[in-house]
Amino acid sequence: MKKKIYDLGQIEAISAGNNEFVAKMVNMFLDTTPDHLAQIGEFIQTEQWKEVGLIAHKIKPSIDLMGIEALHDVIRSIEQSGKNEENLDELPGLYATLSQTLNKVFEELKNR
Repeated sequence: MKKKIYDLGQIEAISAGNNEFVAKMVNMFLDTTPDHLAQIGEFIQTEQWKEVGLIAHKIKPSIDLMGIEALHDVIRSIEQSGKNEENLDELPGLYATLSQTLNKVFEELKNR
């Protein structure tokens, strides 16, 4: 079986066996994160760097809670680049990684 790119262990630990809670957290992630991802993309295109940092900061806890290890450093780099308006040339590549990985996670979570 192929390894998942997310790990619900943290949510399951918090839920103390409450599967409804786990489902609710997953659904909340699926409801809000695609919009935030799209916003980051739009803000990069329109060079609204502070907003890039703000949205990245907003979704960072969700990415961590969903156990998406591959994005741990990526989302923090996006956040810092946006907030500090530095390393801006790296943002398109970081966003591409963020987008590709999150879209795989969305797909896997919908099919779990």
